[in-house]
Amino acid sequence: MKYYSVLILAAILLSCNSPQKQRSDSAKPKQTTSELIDKTAGTFKGLYTYGDEVNTFWDCETGKKFRVIDSLGLLKIPYQKVLRSFPYPYESLYAEVKGYLSVKSNMGYVAEQEVALVVTEVIRIEVKTFRTDCYKYEFIAVGNEPFWSVDIIPNEKLIVLKDVAEDKVYLFPYQTGVVSGTSIRYQTRNDLKETLTLHFKKESCCDGMSDNVYFYSAEVNINGKVLKGCAIKKGDIIRQNQ
Repeated sequence: MKYYSVLILAAILLSCNSPQKQRSDSAKPKQTTSELIDKTAGTFKGLYTYGDEVNTFWDCETGKKFRVIDSLGLLKIPYQKVLRSFPYPYESLYAEVKGYLSVKSNMGYVAEQEVALVVTEVIRIEVKTFRTDCYKYEFIAVGNEPFWSVDIIPNEKLIVLKDVAEDKVYLFPYQTGVVSGTSIRYQTRNDLKETLTLHFKKESCCDGMSDNVYFYSAEVNINGKVLKGCAIKKGDIIRQNQ
């Protein structure tokens, strides 16, 4: 009887110290990565940017920014063609595309996730204008003889002047405009010691090249050179000459 009791005790001890039991007790949850892909094609409208280590799509509807997967260059190639004239680094274009979202996340770390837009078709891609709904400009000014344009873009911290006559783009850091009565004035300078002054006055203005009637006149002084034209404030509705 004593002999059998010893055997039973030995079996219990071996079971407790078995490798399988030890592995079970010491096992720790491992961080794994999952990929959730919804291949149901949808249409996305937003602002696309391409450049060194930058390939992003800012979705107009949701306000979310996605990394772009564009292995065939469906967006990259037309982006480069459209921006062939007067581009500046990381300039965004308005694009409408078809594609689907691919989401990679670290299990257990919900916040650590990356959402990518996989592009399958490009519907259109074009330069932003004052009619681009989700373009967050503050003012856009235009003129002709010579042709020029100014975009004031607070969320990009930029003021961009494109002077067609000089075939040149000027970039300036954004500065808040100073309001005085019905006028607003912007002054800024860049690292190249170039200076820019913008003066917008609230009054009816025609650009001379279209039937558009703007609510602001514009005067631009770039390094002492004066340009005149019209301006539109975000939210204004352009009227047409009858």
